[in-house]
Amino acid sequence: MQAMTADMVGLKQAAESGSFAISESGAQEYLKAIDNALQDLRKMDRQIGRLGQETKLGTSPDGTAMARYNQESVEGGAGTTGIVPAIEQLRSALTEAREALQKAIENYREVDSSNASTYQRY
Repeated sequence: MQAMTADMVGLKQAAESGSFAISESGAQEYLKAIDNALQDLRKMDRQIGRLGQETKLGTSPDGTAMARYNQESVEGGAGTTGIVPAIEQLRSALTEAREALQKAIENYREVDSSNASTYQRY
């Protein structure tokens, strides 16, 4: 997830610098997919709260260890990013990708407009 987020930040920086452009029609399917994924993540938010609840496995050493392991799987811990942080990283990467595409559409329009104005009509 961290690599994906970094890649999307790079894509956004490329768009902001003007080195990435895409037509609006070319970007529409990407934007639609990103919006659908973000909508699905919002739906998941309602259920993620349940994941953070402590697992009641008793007070035995095994029960305590398993409850701790479950909590680390959700929130992150030794050797794992955790489900909740991974979802937040995905949300961030998708948001960066959406912003990059929006800027790339603007870049395309500017280039297209600039090119159109260099040609005279006869």
